[in-house]
Amino acid sequence: MLKMVLLDTEKLPSKQGSELQERLYQLGELTSYVNTNPDELVERCRDAEIILVNKNLLTAEHFKVLKQLKYVIVMATGYDNVDAAAARDYGIKVSNLPTYSATTVAQHTWALLLELTNQVGKISEIVKKEKKWTAIKHRHLEVADLTLGVFGFGNIAQKMIKIALAFGMKVIVSGTRSHYETELPVQFVDRETLFKNSDVISLHCSLNDTTANIINATNLGMMKPTCLLVNTSRGGLIQEVALYEALVHQKIQGAALDVLNQEPVTPDNPLLTLENCIISPHNAWMSEASLQRWQNQIVACVKGYLADELINVII
Repeated sequence: MLKMVLLDTEKLPSKQGSELQERLYQLGELTSYVNTNPDELVERCRDAEIILVNKNLLTAEHFKVLKQLKYVIVMATGYDNVDAAAARDYGIKVSNLPTYSATTVAQHTWALLLELTNQVGKISEIVKKEKKWTAIKHRHLEVADLTLGVFGFGNIAQKMIKIALAFGMKVIVSGTRSHYETELPVQFVDRETLFKNSDVISLHCSLNDTTANIINATNLGMMKPTCLLVNTSRGGLIQEVALYEALVHQKIQGAALDVLNQEPVTPDNPLLTLENCIISPHNAWMSEASLQRWQNQIVACVKGYLADELINVII
């Protein structure tokens, strides 16, 4: 019988997580753990043919000793916690879930951006708490005709771009590939051009050796002082100390982040003190619709494995 291990249910949504496990029980033998410490991982997975992982790190050392392991399912879009290249070397396939949350994340990205441009939440608090109606000094920033710079060109990025085009924005893109095929009316540029020319920058790429700290003091220094930065991808894309300094000294106008270097956020993170930095708790992906797709796609990955028709294979 197929043996599966689910390493970390602690951060999974409770209702959908329970439903997922019930569906997986019908496909094989499933052992689930609330969380798994690094020194527990090998023993817990020794007999597993499939590992389902959320946040745990899976490295070459694990793949070397887990002789029964054939397939890893990353229960998320980002897969920087799994050494996919090492998995390939050991003949282990890896799949992620690249599309389940694309619509919801694109929507949340725009919610963050519009909060920067329109400050609806802040204004509502002024109206309700200060009872002010006409004495609000804030002026909205129109995004029409502004240049949106998108770093990355995956499913979420393209949905984000379609919304931007509907708003009348000009869109430039810098990606990790040398060439893209698309009918979207966007211009592909190098990184330096994107940083220099964008009025808004939105990050939609994987975290890896070439993208880690892509937002740093040097690149922040290239940006317009009116630039707005949005990150709903991975916290490690941004060097937070440099971003803090840029926001404090008004080298850029504002930032909106759904992800941070350390999560949950620590109370002493200086970004929490800034009015021009909006932070949401890594929940851009969470809607009822996306959670149902999340569950369905994980089950589809297991069924694909059983049918020898793998889906969403990274390597």
